[in-house]
Amino acid sequence: MAWPCLPAAVKAPLILRLLSLTGLLICGYLAGLKLAGKTSSLAGCGQGSGCGNVLGSEWSQLFGIPVSLLAFVIYLALLIASFRPSRSLYGALAICLTGAALWFVGILYLTIRAVCPWCLAMHTIGVVTSIVLVASLRDVPPSKSLLRFAPVAALLALLTLVVGQILGPKPDTHASSKEALRDQGGAIENAGRRIAFTRGGKRYNTDTMPHLGPPDAKYVMVKYFDYTCISCRKVHEQLQFVEKKHPGLFCVILLPVPLNRSCNPFITNQSPKHQHACELARLSVAAWKASPTKWPKVHEQLISTLDLPPEVAEAAVGQIVGHDQLELAKQDPSVESLIKSSVKDFGQLKKENSLLPKLMCAGGKVLHGEPRSAEALLSVLNQIYDLVP
Repeated sequence: MAWPCLPAAVKAPLILRLLSLTGLLICGYLAGLKLAGKTSSLAGCGQGSGCGNVLGSEWSQLFGIPVSLLAFVIYLALLIASFRPSRSLYGALAICLTGAALWFVGILYLTIRAVCPWCLAMHTIGVVTSIVLVASLRDVPPSKSLLRFAPVAALLALLTLVVGQILGPKPDTHASSKEALRDQGGAIENAGRRIAFTRGGKRYNTDTMPHLGPPDAKYVMVKYFDYTCISCRKVHEQLQFVEKKHPGLFCVILLPVPLNRSCNPFITNQSPKHQHACELARLSVAAWKASPTKWPKVHEQLISTLDLPPEVAEAAVGQIVGHDQLELAKQDPSVESLIKSSVKDFGQLKKENSLLPKLMCAGGKVLHGEPRSAEALLSVLNQIYDLVP
C-alpha cells in the first residue's frame, strides 16, 4: 500500500520511529565526540568554528553528563514508546523536546553566540517530533498507570536542566596537557631575551617575536591563535582581565596559526569562516615587522573585529603603521618563516588536542581551547605560577 494511503494512526508511529532514529544518530555522534574530548572534530566543521565552541562550552554538560547523551536517552524512550503509544508519555516527550530546543537555541544565540549546524539539526528534529507527537495525541489511548504523571515529571526535568546549568557546578571548557615542544631548527635572533619552557625545547624571543606586555616581564607565555577563531578572541579578552589583575607580570608572545589549508597543512576540516585566515596572519606579522611599537594596536584591531575582509584590514593596518612601511615589510621573507614555524608547532601540539587557542605556560603546561571565564583562566594561571589571588 502506498505511503500517502496509510491511515494516520499507522503513519504517525512510522514517522516518529524515523525521527527518533535520526535523533539517536545525531545525539550519539555528538555524545561520542564529547566523551572522547574531540569537540573540534565534527564533520563539516573546521578547528575554531562554532561547532567546537558549542560542543566544548559549559552548556554542553549537566552535572558532568553531556546533554547530547541525555537527548540520546529521550530519543531512545521515544523509539520504544512508538511501539506502545501512551497519551501522557507522548505529551511528556513533546514537553522535553520542545523545552530543550527553546533553551539551547536561546543559549546558542544569546550566550555562546556561535552556531553549530549539528546542534541546530538536532533541535529542529526535536521540534518537528514534538509537533507529530501533539498531533497524534487524539489517536493514542489515555494512560491509566503511573505514566499519567509523565508530563509533570517532564516539567520537573526541564526545570532541573535550567537550574542545574545556571547554578550547578561549571565544567572545564578547556583541556590541558604537558608538552615538550621540540625545537625544529627555525632561525631565532640572538639579540633580546630568549626563553624555553622545557630543556632542549622550542626557543622563543620576547624582543623579536610579536608580543603584548613588557619583554622583560617576570613570566612569559606563548599563545598560538588565529584571527578568525571565535575562542581566540574570547581568550584575548580573558588575558586582558589577567593583565588587569597582575599588571606587567606577563609577557605574552603571540604566534598566528591560520586555520586554513592553503597555508596550514594540518587542517583537515576546512570551514568557510577561516577563508581569510592566512591573509590576516601575514598582515599581522608584517605589521609587527613594520612597527613593533604600534603593533599592539594592530593586533587589537584584527582580533576584535569579526569577519574583517583582508582589503579592509590592510587599509586599517596601513593607517596605523604606515602604508609604505607595511608594503615593504610584506616583502620580508621572515614573515612567512614565522608563520610556517608556528604552523609546525601546531602540528606537534595538535596530536594532543586540536583546539585553538593554545596557551603555553611554565614547565611546558599547555592550555587548549577557551576557559569558561576570565576568572577560570586567572585561577589556572594562579596555580601554575603560584600567584597570590
